[in-house]
Amino acid sequence: MSCKYCHLKTHFIDKCPTIICKICKEVGHPQWLCKLKKNNGKNSNLSLNLEKKYNYGEELKKKPSNINTVQKNIGYYLKIRNEEWSNLIA
Repeated sequence: MSCKYCHLKTHFIDKCPTIICKICKEVGHPQWLCKLKKNNGKNSNLSLNLEKKYNYGEELKKKPSNINTVQKNIGYYLKIRNEEWSNLIA
C-alpha cells in the first residue's frame, strides 16, 4: 500500500488522514469521496462552509490605526508629480 498524497505506506489515498477535500475543505477524505458532492452534483452547503471557514474574529477585521500611514489618492500623486524619484520614500 502506498498513499499518493502523503506517501506513507500504511494506507491508500482514499483513507488518507491528512488529505483535504477540495469540495468541503474538511480533512480526512478526498474530493471524489465527499458526501456534499452527492447533493445534486453541486454542493449547496459550500457557501455555508466557506462562510464558516473564513469567519474571522473582530480583532482581525479591525484595521490597525497607524499614524504614519499616508492616504494615497489623486491629491497625493498630484503633489509628488514633479518630485525626483530619488526624493521619494517608500
